[in-house]
Formats: sequence, structure tokens, C-alpha cells
Amino acid sequence: MRASLASAMIGLGLFLAQPGVSLAMMVAEPEAGQADAAKPDVVTADAAKDDAGQGDLDAAVEAKLTARNPRDLNAVITHCESAIEKGLGEKNQSFARQLMASALVERGMAISEAIFGRNPPPPQWPQLRQIAVADFERALQYDDKVVEAHALLAKLLMLPGGDRKRAAAALEELVKLTADDPRKQSEALLQRAGVQDAPEKAMADIDKSIELAPDDPKPVRVRGALKVNQKDMAGALVDFEAALKLEPEDSATLEAKGLILAAEQKWPEARAALDLAVKYAKEGPQAVTVLLQRARVNMAAGDTNAGLADFSEALRIEPENLAALVMRAEAAAEDHPDQAIEDLNKALDLRPGLVPALRQRAVLLANTKKLAGAISDLELIRKLEPKDQTAALQLAAVYTMDGKQGEAAKVYDSILQAEPKNWFALRGRADTFLNQGKQREAIADYEQALSEKPKDSGILNNLAWVLATSPDDSIRNGKRSIELATQAAEETKFQQAHILSTLAASYAESGDFAKAIEWSKKAVELGSEAMKPALAKELESYEAKKPWREDQTAASQPVKAEEPAP
Repeated sequence: MRASLASAMIGLGLFLAQPGVSLAMMVAEPEAGQADAAKPDVVTADAAKDDAGQGDLDAAVEAKLTARNPRDLNAVITHCESAIEKGLGEKNQSFARQLMASALVERGMAISEAIFGRNPPPPQWPQLRQIAVADFERALQYDDKVVEAHALLAKLLMLPGGDRKRAAAALEELVKLTADDPRKQSEALLQRAGVQDAPEKAMADIDKSIELAPDDPKPVRVRGALKVNQKDMAGALVDFEAALKLEPEDSATLEAKGLILAAEQKWPEARAALDLAVKYAKEGPQAVTVLLQRARVNMAAGDTNAGLADFSEALRIEPENLAALVMRAEAAAEDHPDQAIEDLNKALDLRPGLVPALRQRAVLLANTKKLAGAISDLELIRKLEPKDQTAALQLAAVYTMDGKQGEAAKVYDSILQAEPKNWFALRGRADTFLNQGKQREAIADYEQALSEKPKDSGILNNLAWVLATSPDDSIRNGKRSIELATQAAEETKFQQAHILSTLAASYAESGDFAKAIEWSKKAVELGSEAMKPALAKELESYEAKKPWREDQTAASQPVKAEEPAP
């Protein structure tokens, strides 16, 4: 009687993953005259038992031999489950469990590759992770000594939304199982370092990993990264240099080295390292990442053209890379605003509601006086992120620039309800009140803002201005106005025309027209061409020994109450 395929494999001691033995060899027919020798007694004994699950087990083996993808492995798993449920002899039972574990691990590995083998991973990766984790955990129920199952299970569970505690348990078992294999234990220790609850424990694992595999650059790189997290930049640089001796063309290590040197503002050395990182980076996501880092370093070093060139090269490789579009727009904003807006428009076409792009576009539109567009973008940000107080402050400022004082005041009110001591909002609302001619309300907000930010030149200046120039006799206070305006001038080193104008008005209110004329002339000298006509009128008033009076309204925007930039 011919032995079953599964029994023959057990008898020969050939299991599915045995190195150096092909699947064809595992099922080959014996040559003539050797049939009896090829069928040990145990095969005949097992076959004679006529196990109820033997047919399913043979079907599982057949399916495993031809399996090419996870769907094929499903058949292996189904047949094994059925065989075990129907009943098998002791040896066949053991074999079926190992075959089941092997198929589950292989299917889990294929699914894991779909997650880790793509950058970025597919959108459905959380669902794929759930399936792979289930496969590995089931496999370990059948065979708890499969190293790959423990390793990949831990890796999957360490992804966002995973289970760090379960990952740590898998890694503890992995370290035990690899005790006799220095290379594998080095890898296991390195993986365990990632779940340690204390930096010193992680460092101990990494040090041991390096000791076990001194020719492997990966643990040396990881130790360098840990030192970066610990703010030990000098130590990190030593490790990255050591890793580069083992693997001189590793782009990621060269990138890390360049960024450390850039943090120390060693621009030539940083750029040299990043040049090599770009040279050795593989075309695709890795090249884009390194180009973006070099672009940022070039910008920080003051080489805007080189930075823009790097952003453009990154976009040549990945034309729809959102980070590159937004970063290039930021770099081009000052000298090439139209190009910047074009990049931001494209980013927002690709990802409607992308807040960094909306915010940046709003600033550009406000700076070019396209206030309706800026307001539209900032209002959308507020809908998308209601707690974003920066966007709220920007929106209120642009409302003010557009003459919409009431809308601006409402936004400031909402901010101050949540943050009553927000000095920037207090100052902004005070400026809005001043523009509406509500001077007492403005003074109250300026006073509160000043208590929170006593050295802010804008608050000091605007409060001094209303105290010096209000038409309301009960509001004006020349002495305090001089004190506030002098402090504002000192904070700005007497180099701001609008603040010197306020100082002049303060002295005029106090009756010291000689001082008023002195400071008013300096204000005219420092003032821009747009400011000079108004400043000259103030000077004429002081020369006529007349103090300046101003009842600010929305129709007459103040030189003094400058709007906070969005």
C-alpha cells in the first residue's frame, strides 16, 4: 500500500521550511527497487490507523506545495483545521499543527509585507494589521517557537493604535528563543529596545545588540537616534560616523548626520553630508525626503535659491507631494508670491481643507490686499479647527484690515471667553474699539493687556496715543502718556517713527511743545513716504503750539494702532 503524502513527509523528516530541500524532493517517488527502504515502519503504522482526518491532511499538503499567495494558503489552513477536527494519529496531529502554523505565518508575513513594504502604507493598513496579528497569534497557539511570528507580531503591535504591552511580551519571548543565535538575538534586542519603558533599559539592549553583531550598522544608527532624543548630539554624531564606516553609502545615516551639523549651524559640513545623502538616496520617497531636508537646511543657511531648487527637484520626482508644495510655497512667498499661491492652490486641490496650506494662502492673500480671499480661508480654518486660536486671531486682524470692525470684535470676544488673559486678543480688541471711536473700552482692554505683557511696545504706544490725543478731557492724561510712550520708545530703541510720533503727542498734551517738536521732527525723518504727510501735519500743529486731537473711527484708520500681522 502506498503511504499518504503527509505520512511520507513525516516519515522522511522533511518539513516545509527545511533549508536546502526543495518541495519537489519532498514528494519525489522512490526509484525502482528502493520502495521498501523509502517507506519506514512508522509510515505504514500511521497509514494503517486510517485516521478520519487523513484525507484533509493530504489535501492540505497538496495545497501547500502549490500555494502562491495568501488566498492559496487559505485552503491549506481550512484543510488542516478540518483534519485536526476529524482526528489524527499522534504524529500526523503534530505534523498538521506545524503545517497549520507554517501556513498562518506565511499568510501573516504576506499581509505584513503589504503594510511595511509600501511607503506610505495603504489606507486600509489598520484592517490588514488586524488580520495579520490574528494569523500570528493563531500560529503561535500551534507552535509557540516560530521566531518570525513573534518578531512580526511585535512589529505590528507597535504601530499606532496597537498594543505596546502585547508587543513587549512577544519580544521577551523572542529574546529567549534567539539565545543561541547571536545575529538573531541582536535583532531581537534591538526590537525590544523600542518598547522599553526607560531610556537606560533601551540603551542597554542596544549596547548588547551592537556587542553581538559588531559589523551591523543598524543598531549603531539606532543608538545614535536614541542619543538625539536624549539631546546628546555629540554622542549621536559619533555613532552616526561609526555607522557610516560600516555602511558609507547609507542615505538615512548621512541625512541624520547632516541635520545634527545643521542644528549646530555648521552649514558647509551639514550640506556636504546632505549632498552625499541625496547622491545615495534611491529614486522615489527616500530621495524626496532627503531633498526636503536639504532644502530646509539650505533655507536656514540663507541660500534661498538652492532651497527652492531642492523643493522643485522633489516635486519633479513626486509632483503631488503635499509637503513639498507647501514648503516651496513658504520659501517662495516673499519673492515669488504668485508661484507660492499656485503651489498652495495645487496642494488644496489635492487635499481640500489642508490647514497649513489654507493658513499660508490666507497670509499671502492678506499681504497682497486680497482680503476677501484671506477671510474665506481663515473662516474655513475656524470651521475645521474651532479651537485654533491662532487662526481666530488672524481672522480678526484681517477683518480689521477690511474695515469690518464689528466682525473683528466678535471674534476677539470669542477668543477672550475661552482665554480671558490672552494679551494679543485684548490688544486686538482694544485696537478695534479704538477704530470704532470707543476709547474708554479700548483703554480698559489696553490696561488689561499691559498687565499681561508690560513691555509690549504696541500696547504701550497705543495706550499712550489715546491718553494723549483723545478729544475727551476726562480721558487724557499727559503725564502717564509720556511714561508709556517713553517706555515704548526705549523698547524699540527710538527707531520707530509711529512711536516717536506718540511721544511727541504726549509732550504736546503736557504743554512741552519744544520736546514735542523735537520728537515730531525725528518721527518725520524716520517715517516712510506713506507716513510722512500725516506726521508732517502733526509737526505743524506742535509748531503752532496746538496739541493733537484724534477721535478714531473705522473711516479713519489709525497710524498708531497697527494691526497684528496674520
